[in-house]
Amino acid sequence: MITKRKLWEILKTNPIIAAVKDEQGLSKALASDNKIVFVLYADILNLDEIIERILKSGKIPFVHIDMVTGLATNPMSIKYILKNHGKNCGVITTKGNLVKEAVDVGITVIQRLFVIDSLSIENNVKSIKRMKPDAIEIMPGVIPKVIKKIQNEVPNTPIIAGGLIETEEEVIDILNHGGMAISTTRENLWKVKRK
Repeated sequence: MITKRKLWEILKTNPIIAAVKDEQGLSKALASDNKIVFVLYADILNLDEIIERILKSGKIPFVHIDMVTGLATNPMSIKYILKNHGKNCGVITTKGNLVKEAVDVGITVIQRLFVIDSLSIENNVKSIKRMKPDAIEIMPGVIPKVIKKIQNEVPNTPIIAGGLIETEEEVIDILNHGGMAISTTRENLWKVKRK
């Protein structure tokens, strides 16, 4: 079972999350040392199989529920995950109603947030405080100054940076400025260690 505490403990020692957008990426993630896998692709026909493969490999799946073809972005999608996988699978979403449902039923949830200007930062902080997700993913992830600002506002919420992260130096900079972890589809970054 994945909990906020367990997520926090894993991210402290394994700050790189393998994000996968196709079957080839999934196979490589399953063979990697990364403990958490973000599933950024799936459809209603293969979702359960993908989750089970990740679980069988000893890794923790987080499904970006908004990206599952054929699964509506309403609270029933959270109930579907709970019914079929219990609390062994976490979810990622941009939708406030899905964050609330996941929190209410006890599924670990990462709220994905897009930062485009100072107003979006302010609104995102309000949303985090109201919804209380287990963690947040800030996109794009290459803005350490913003990560630090948000971390100061919500210090008990793990921050994951994702999107546009291309180099080991960017990874280290993010981790040194308040990011607890990064998610990336770039396999060359999956082996980067916290310094």
